[in-house]
Amino acid sequence: MTVSQLAQWCHESSRLFKRRLGVAAAILCMNWAQPVWAVEPYFGYYDEVPPIDEAELNAARERLQEARARLPHAGPATEPDRLPQPAPLPPPIVDERDGAPPIDFQEVDELRKTFQRLQAQRLGEEPSSQPQPSPAPKDSLSPELDQQVQKLSQRVGELERVLVGTEEHQGLAGMIGGYTRHNGFFLMSGDGDFFLRLPVLLQTDLRTFPGGQNGANPGVNPSTFIVERARTMVHFRLWRYFRGYMTPDFGNGFTNNPNVQGRVQVPDAFGEWDYFSLFRIRMGKFKSPIGLEMLQAPQNLSFMERSLTRNLLPNRDLGAMVWGVYERGLFEYQLGVFNGVPNANFYQESAATGSAKTLEARIFSRPFVASTTSMFRGLGYGVGMSVGSVKQGSSGQDPMQTETFSYTFFQYNSNVTGDGQRIRISPQVAWYVGRLGLLGQYVRSTQQLRLVTGGPSVRTTHESWSAQASWFLTDDTATFGHVQPRYPVEPSKGHWGAWEIAARYAQLNIDPETFAYNLADPTINVLRAKSSTVGLNWYLNTNVRLTTNFVHTDFTGATRAYRAASHEDGLMFRMQMTF
Repeated sequence: MTVSQLAQWCHESSRLFKRRLGVAAAILCMNWAQPVWAVEPYFGYYDEVPPIDEAELNAARERLQEARARLPHAGPATEPDRLPQPAPLPPPIVDERDGAPPIDFQEVDELRKTFQRLQAQRLGEEPSSQPQPSPAPKDSLSPELDQQVQKLSQRVGELERVLVGTEEHQGLAGMIGGYTRHNGFFLMSGDGDFFLRLPVLLQTDLRTFPGGQNGANPGVNPSTFIVERARTMVHFRLWRYFRGYMTPDFGNGFTNNPNVQGRVQVPDAFGEWDYFSLFRIRMGKFKSPIGLEMLQAPQNLSFMERSLTRNLLPNRDLGAMVWGVYERGLFEYQLGVFNGVPNANFYQESAATGSAKTLEARIFSRPFVASTTSMFRGLGYGVGMSVGSVKQGSSGQDPMQTETFSYTFFQYNSNVTGDGQRIRISPQVAWYVGRLGLLGQYVRSTQQLRLVTGGPSVRTTHESWSAQASWFLTDDTATFGHVQPRYPVEPSKGHWGAWEIAARYAQLNIDPETFAYNLADPTINVLRAKSSTVGLNWYLNTNVRLTTNFVHTDFTGATRAYRAASHEDGLMFRMQMTF
């Protein structure tokens, strides 16, 4: 049996299984028979917008080249056989508001024909627009008229060159601009060496707490509307192999984070040289490459926010990194040197307080990416890690918060400072096949701390893990990147976009040594947090998405005296627009 025959058999079997043997068996065959994979070529180091779609840009360049080929580039640009035929003209327009004479388009057309006829006479040819009586000899034209014809011809040629350009210099028509499905709004030079894209991301939320924040005193953190993210991004390319990326964020409506809330932040600002796909150099402020979930753009998450594992990972940092992708994601790597930031940081700057730096690295592989029929083509796994030191005067850990950002469940005492090395490690895996998406990661953070007032140096180890699954109820494809509904919302045709359900479980454990050496207060901090999240996503089209999440978080107190930390329930709604 050939592969095509097997695929056909699976397709027919899936229809039979749906009717008689249940849905589960049908899923397996359907995914084999109709493998629809993610749009992006790899799980690579993602920014807030997808990579530039070169195929769309090449198509635009080809259209420009075809237009340029239809126009002359040298010599007189107004030869009669190359002049376009006039279209039917409207009657004269009379503007009676200021007494101005009417614009007679017929007269303009006659002037054009006269110029065409004179040009033909000068060249000793018949005009191409329509037959004329026998032309007068070329020497019958007066020198003044012949000179005027030459000037007009030269001027028209110059204007065409300004518009169309030459091989050496691009003209005004050499600029390509518009909107495409993958690139959004863009402006590009005709040769593709210069490129500008201006993506926008807007996320507005309603966050409610039906169970009462902290499991007690309902309404301590009241229901609220927030602008979670409002980003106007700038993505540009210079001389083809140099690109830059800047992202001001005017949202930052995190409900319980005064370091970020209501302030304009700059999550990303970097430049990059990407001549070789296997060796690219990036410098500036950008995402740490350790965690897989952190590398996924916020508009592409299956949930409104990332899991508890983000509390043990850095977000953004300042530094330099080399990274590359081999064979469309068969293997990829990142290796960078950074100033070093606390775990669970947001977008705050990490100005160096010493010469010590943090080394961060990640490797990731999709071993079946070259197979177009394997159901494991969307499987990828890898590991990220960092080695550095905790800065003096810092605990190396920002406050740990729930997924709703409404409650801080762990924070070191103010008299805790770094006293040595910090190591992070994060194994990670993801699998996208057909409608199904799976993602999981484990994070372990070990650091050396002590009290400023004196005492022994303590080595603490916190750990966290998460596992999530998503499933499209409609005939759409799960992806690590941007979801593109097969049938955008169009009620007149019975199309209602893409619908996705998702579930996630996450857990974070605090090292008991933290409380044994008085590094944190056991009466206001927890020993363990466990969260369960369910979500529903409605993708109206490529650019608009509505999301609902319910998050239940259970807490285990550090001591029996801490009874307030029972649980937290959060019900959240989001409208997202991006292009």
